[in-house]
This record gives sequence, structure tokens and C-alpha cells, in this order.
Amino acid sequence: MKQRIKQSIILLSIGVAVNVALAITKMYVGISVNSLCITLDGTNSLFDVLTGIITVIAFAALFAPRSENAPFGYGRSEYLAGFIVAVVSVVMGGLFFMRSLNRLAMPEPVWFGWQSCVIIAVAIPVKLAIGLLYYFYNKKLQSKAIAAIVVDSFLDVGITSASLISFAVSGRADYAVDAIFGIVISVIVVVFAIIMVCQNLKCVVKGDDCEDEREAITKYLAGCEYIRSAGEIVLHDYGFGARTGTVRAVFASDVTREDMELLERKIYEDIEKECGAKVWIIPMSAESEQNSYVKDDSEAEK
Repeated sequence: MKQRIKQSIILLSIGVAVNVALAITKMYVGISVNSLCITLDGTNSLFDVLTGIITVIAFAALFAPRSENAPFGYGRSEYLAGFIVAVVSVVMGGLFFMRSLNRLAMPEPVWFGWQSCVIIAVAIPVKLAIGLLYYFYNKKLQSKAIAAIVVDSFLDVGITSASLISFAVSGRADYAVDAIFGIVISVIVVVFAIIMVCQNLKCVVKGDDCEDEREAITKYLAGCEYIRSAGEIVLHDYGFGARTGTVRAVFASDVTREDMELLERKIYEDIEKECGAKVWIIPMSAESEQNSYVKDDSEAEK
């Protein structure tokens, strides 16, 4: 677990450093050529630096030991960080939209230059690379916060690409092309960001659905020779590696009461090892079996 936290912090720190460089470069170019889209793109990179730092703090909080006040740790701080990233994206999109409307009402000239164009063009593969780095590493880390940053990174690639096109067109057009591109980009950002807010808010409030863990536990119980049938699996999500819950089960008829406690412990340890969740078995009587999941004949004969 600590190794996962360290890897996440290192990954996020790399992203923060890259975004600092991108923000400074874009802001300088945007102000120099009076491009609204590039300036706002640079501001967006500054927000990315802020959210990256917040996410690092959220992961650092996971080092805090479990206590009486937090018996399952602080794993949901990852979900909170993902929610903050999404909210910041909504705010950024809204500011982008308002500034674009203002530029549309009062158009200003944009001074095109090939040097500036090349600098912004280089920022696109750089941001794409950091987004892909987040994406592939997160396949192992399985972090909701980093998943939100992955989406935000790919959105940034689209924003920078649109800013570059806007910059190239603005240098050859009299109309407020810069403002029109800004409005379109901001609407797209807000729509995706609102979806991210809804997804992450759900995780903050009630946790993940734990579907992978449920499927793994169901599969394990179906192949367990000591269990005749099992009821609903109730899981609570307290963050990565902190899924806990219960499952009601009817033990096989040849299991004695003396052996049942030992088997409960064995099943608990097996599920934790194979499924990544702490699940306590609640024995049911045979009379309750009609309300439970029952194995087919081939499984029951094992």
C-alpha cells in the first residue's frame, strides 16, 4: 500500500513540474501575441498545477495511520481530490466562457508569429505524453483521483490544439475567431467537467460500487467446498485497499459448529488475499437458504 502511495506521489509530482513549465510558456506566448485562447490555456495549466498539488496532499494523507476516528483510514481522500479536479475544471470552463464572450463583444487584434506557433505546437505532444503516462500507470494504481487527471489531461490536449488553430486563423481573419474558438472550447470543457463532478461526487458520498470485488467474491464462494449457498454481498468502500463488508452463507451439512469458526477465518483470509476485500461470513440456517444464492448441482456435489 505504501509503495502505491509513493509511486502515485512521484507520478503526480512529475505532472506538476511539467504543468508549471507549460503554464509559464503558454502565459508568456499568450500575453505576447494577445491571444485569448492561448492565455486562457496557460491559466488552465496553472489550475492543473494547483489540482496536482492538492492531489499530492490527498495521497500524502494516506500515510496517516488508522485511528479510532478513522478506523478504515483516509482512502476516500483520493475521491475528494478527484472531485476537486472536476470542480476546478468546471470553474475554469466557466471563466473561459465569460472571457470569450467579452472578447466577442470587443474584438482585439492577435499578432501571429511562427515562433509562437511552434512553441504552442510543442506543448501538445508534451501534454499528451504526460496524459498517457498517467493513464498507463493508473492501470496499476487504480486511483479515481488520477483517473480524473487523465481525463483533464486529454481535455487539455484538445484545448491547446484548438488554441493553436485559433491562433493560426486569427492572424489572417478580421473577425473575432479567437472568441468563437474560446466559446466552443469552454462549452466542451464544462460538459465533460460536469460529468466528472457527478461521477466523483458519487464516490465521495457513497464510495465505489465495488463491482470487481463482488464478482471475485461470488466466484470464490461458488468454488468453496465448505459453502452450500451464499446471500447478498454487502460491501462498503473506504478507498483503495479498504473495502469491507459481510456476506450471509449456509455452510455445507457436514461442517460442524466446532469447525465453522476456523472455516470462517480461513474464508476471510482467502477473500482478502484473492479479492482485496475484508469480508466477514455471517452463518445462516438452512431455513434461510431459499433467500440466498444457491449453487447448481455440479457445484453442490463438490
